[in-house]
Amino acid sequence: MKIINNIKVKLLSKKEKKRKFFWIIKISLLAFSLSILLSFFSQIVLKKSNAILAVVLLCIFMIFNIFSDMIGLAITSCQIDEVRKERENNRLKESIYKKCLHLIKNSDKVSSILCDVVGDICGILCGVSATILTNIIISNNSIFSLYLFVGAIVSSIIAGLTVCFKAIAKNFAVKNSLKIVIKISKISLIFFK
Repeated sequence: MKIINNIKVKLLSKKEKKRKFFWIIKISLLAFSLSILLSFFSQIVLKKSNAILAVVLLCIFMIFNIFSDMIGLAITSCQIDEVRKERENNRLKESIYKKCLHLIKNSDKVSSILCDVVGDICGILCGVSATILTNIIISNNSIFSLYLFVGAIVSSIIAGLTVCFKAIAKNFAVKNSLKIVIKISKISLIFFK
């Protein structure tokens, strides 16, 4: 800790800097790997599909995108004091309390995984789905201008719906961050004890 102009400044040790650097490398490699796997999967499935399956996959990717952003934002905006009050009032079991604290203390990493990795990859896959859906819609007509028009309409609808539902989800996440963090902690304890 160093004091500059009456302001306490925390200096990062070499070990902390190294740990942060490796975290960035890990999360980047995770994003790259997941992106490749999910892109191959979506392209293989969608190329052999009809418009209904393409729309269903598009909706699934959009829902994952919206919910991952919502959960990431809720964990980032939740305060440790709120969780402590819940524990002091005996509304939380010890295991759930510890999991909540763990999520909040690691909110930068959790939100990177949820918002950046899962959310952004699902956003990209929405674009892939939109392109393939456009190809399916116009497969009988090879007019280039029609392709551009339908592609623009499909992409605009997807973008509009995604932004609309993300805005609703983010508003909900900020207002209900404590409830969401507690629910996610309970769910994560089922899978990761």
